[in-house]
Amino acid sequence: MYGVIYKAIEQYVVGNFGDTKWNSIKEESAVKIDCLSMEQSYNDNISYQLAALAAKYTNLPIEEILMNFGEYIIKTTSENYSIFIESRGNNMREYLINLPNFHNRMMLIYPELTPPEFRVSDIKNNCLNLHYISATKGMVSYIKGYLNGLMKVFNEKPDIEAIDIEKQANGEYTFKICW
Repeated sequence: MYGVIYKAIEQYVVGNFGDTKWNSIKEESAVKIDCLSMEQSYNDNISYQLAALAAKYTNLPIEEILMNFGEYIIKTTSENYSIFIESRGNNMREYLINLPNFHNRMMLIYPELTPPEFRVSDIKNNCLNLHYISATKGMVSYIKGYLNGLMKVFNEKPDIEAIDIEKQANGEYTFKICW
């Protein structure tokens, strides 16, 4: 699943701003990414770096770029690798509850994987808390986009509240999600 992240980022940039901007971003980043390889190692730092360069080349705020990256990852995954979405649940609630286990399985398959960590807590019939833990600061907009993408895929509109995001110094972002 590594390459899906970078494929989605590439599709977002090329689709909205063209090949020239994407090539400039890749060149300036000096990051060796292969958007066709599922074996490509993933890391939030690289995604953030690509977002910062996309913001620079498009004159858009980095928060908007990160949000769009998150949303496009779900779009790309659901369109090209639907089994990854379907295997985690039949609705957004099931998907989120199963997300931490999916990442743990992926780390067993791909030991070089350095994904962010997801945890789910306070699970109730109509609410849960989703925790996103990453060493990369500034990824909250990325997760908001990821959640927006899931709402579109599952055709759901839960209430999502970011909990004390401005106080999160340890890289953990918590979202209360209620249906």
